[in-house]
Amino acid sequence: MDPYLRRLLTQTPLTADEEWQLARLARGGDAEARAALIVSGMRSVVQRALLLGLRDDLLRDGVQAGAIGLIRAVDRFDPARGVRLATYAWSWIGAALRTERQQEIGLVEDRPDPRLRDETWTWLDGLAPPMRDVVRLRFGDDVVPAMTRREVARRLDLSESRVRTIEAEAMRHLRGRLARIGHCAAPSGGADPP
Repeated sequence: MDPYLRRLLTQTPLTADEEWQLARLARGGDAEARAALIVSGMRSVVQRALLLGLRDDLLRDGVQAGAIGLIRAVDRFDPARGVRLATYAWSWIGAALRTERQQEIGLVEDRPDPRLRDETWTWLDGLAPPMRDVVRLRFGDDVVPAMTRREVARRLDLSESRVRTIEAEAMRHLRGRLARIGHCAAPSGGADPP
């Protein structure tokens, strides 16, 4: 992980009183207090990006996008409502991250990129039936076109949230299988094994 992002994760959060004072000053136009709130909130931005599974370059890009959401939250934050900044900003940060990810992959709606579809579905053989069905419907095959999570939920009589959970489980399983295969591969630049 980037040393700057690691440093953000280890910074000590503001106390409620410190946050209250800075927020009052920021609402009064104090630019330094506003900046201090933003810096203290960056820990939440990194945490949210990590929870979404972002790593390496995607993590850095996600933190930049999440920072925009944090800034919007800081500018609207009212400490008199009895909520801490991290709690208030969490949804603003998430919305900025989701928007960034959708723009990055070119999604207008919730359809997966058809280039991700593989003609051989042998990877799915090791998945339990619900995971296999969700992945096939989400990414499509020769018979069924790729579907949104909402369409898959209707088709399988599941909630959209359950489809998202099953899809995430399936992707973790497939990534694990791929990592085991990658570990056995010849190092780049090296000769192929005999």
